[in-house]
This record gives sequence, C-alpha cells and structure tokens, in this order.
Amino acid sequence: MMNEGLMRLVILLSVVSALLLIGMIIFGFWMFDFALVRKEQMDFDAGDDLLPHMDVIRFRSREAQNKIMQMNHEEVYIKSYDDLLLHATFVHASFFSRKVLIAVHGYNSYGMFDMSSVVPYFRGMGYNVIIVDDRAHGKSEGKYIGFGWLDRLDVMNWCRYAIERFGSNCEILLHGVSMGAATVLMTCGEDCLPEQVKGVIADCPFAGAYEEFGYMMRYNYSIPGRPLLYFASMVCKLRAGYSFGQCSTIKAVRNIRIPVLFIHGDNDTFVPPYMTKRMYRACKVKQKYLYICHGATHCYSAFQDMDEYVRRVADFVYNINHPEESESALRQ
Repeated sequence: MMNEGLMRLVILLSVVSALLLIGMIIFGFWMFDFALVRKEQMDFDAGDDLLPHMDVIRFRSREAQNKIMQMNHEEVYIKSYDDLLLHATFVHASFFSRKVLIAVHGYNSYGMFDMSSVVPYFRGMGYNVIIVDDRAHGKSEGKYIGFGWLDRLDVMNWCRYAIERFGSNCEILLHGVSMGAATVLMTCGEDCLPEQVKGVIADCPFAGAYEEFGYMMRYNYSIPGRPLLYFASMVCKLRAGYSFGQCSTIKAVRNIRIPVLFIHGDNDTFVPPYMTKRMYRACKVKQKYLYICHGATHCYSAFQDMDEYVRRVADFVYNINHPEESESALRQ
C-alpha cells in the first residue's frame, strides 16, 4: 500500500498539474482574444519598434492618401470564401494597362494607411493598384484576424477579381508588408495560384505564427512561448478555424514557383530579420532577391531609404519582364 507521505505528494503534484493546465487554458483564451479578435480601433501596431517614427509615418500616409483621393479611384468589394464582404480601394493606372498590383497591409492596420505610399511609383510603372483591407480590418467584415492563413484565400479571390476585370492576359504582382508580406507569400505557395501572378514582394514577413508569437513572448516577457502557444493554437482552431501550425510562411515559401523579392530592415525588433533570411534560403526559385535595408526598423525600409527601395522594386519588376537577362545576371 502507498504510504501517507507518498499519497500526499501524489495529491500535491496532481493539484499543481491541474492548476498549471487550467492556467494554460486560460492563457490560450486570453491570448486569442488579445491578438486575434478584431479591435474596435485599428492603428498600425509594431510595438516599440516604430514609436520614434510614428509621426513621420502618419504624416506621409495621410499625404499619400490625400493624393490618391485626387486620382481616378473607386471603392470595390468582393465576397470571401466564407461569405464576408471584403473591401479594397482600386486606384486606376494613369493610362490603360492590364497590369495589376495587389497591395496587402500589416497586422492591426488597414490598406490605405500602410500601402498608399507605394501607389505613385507602381502607377508610374503602369500598374493599377488594388489596396485591400484584410478580413477583420478596415472596411472589411470579419471578427477574427486571419494572420495570413485565412487572408491568403482572400488575396486569391482578389486575384480572380483582377482577372475577371482585366482578362486572362493581365499581369498581377503581389506586394505586402509585415502580416501582409506573410499573406502574399502564403498565397503564392498555393498550388492553385493563377498563372497571371508574375511575382511577389514581401517586406518584413514573419516565418509563421508559432515563430512570431514565440519570439514576441521571449523578447517582451522573457518566457518560453511554445508550451503556452499550443493552447492558444487550439483555441484559434476552435474559434477561427485555423491552427498556428497551419499558419507557416516558411512552409509556403518552399512551394513558391514565381520570382520573389524579400525586404527587411536590419533594426527590426518586431519581426526579426533572421526570419526573412531563413525564408530566402528556403525559397527554391532561381529569381529570388534579398534586400536588407540598413538602419530600418519594422515596416520602415521604404521610409529609411526611399530611393534605394524604389530602385530595388523597379529592378525586380524589370527582371520579371525580362527573365532571360535576369537569369544571365544571376549566373555571373
């Protein structure tokens, strides 16, 4: 028979284990509500990374949005696979063109705030620009943030919208920042990606939900993320329909078959640049490019060195349109 001391130890360990389990479950629900349920007030969120630059970003975004309002533009809507109404601002090219850029914003933001500044130089290259609001952001419907995984299917629907509007001979380019960068990479990793999608630009993407949430927990709170994140992932699967394991950008990157431009700031502490470097190495396509912007924090590469940013993007677009020259340069 079990002696009294051992019995007490077993009971104590059982109680502690039960309390730990209850605590992890409570954390899972709390984290899901904190990170993945739509916020009443949306604003760009990059932690402390961009606080010194927010006045500049807001001013330039407001300035760019005002310019767009003077351009030929319209508000457009489509339905998602799960019947949500999704919004985008469609900015017409300055002349008739079948080229389309689909621009995707970051976490806890909205399309016009993050992506309005890219419109002038893409319009200058002859692109119509579709600035989307992700589900649960901006003017789009939805309660739960897709963290790129659900959004990849929405971007696929925006691609179909562009094809229906401009015909099967249109050319589509995807461009995203932060969560939007992860979204467009996940989109391009799908086997059913339309052939009209010719390239993708990913500015400071995270490698996956586990990687990003785990990094933030270690960086901000010095606690290991994985054990707690398993419970948050289960809650996410139960309520939003996807798990953190499914939401893996790096897995999608391994399946990409079109040209990719990876961009990241080397001072980014919100999504660390090593994630982009890992994805660049994992990407199997020949036409892959990596631009690490010196001194840039999260989502700030375009502001840190606009001339170089535009040059890299323009070179990438040129290489897409002249693949023979690009392959020759890569071999040199």
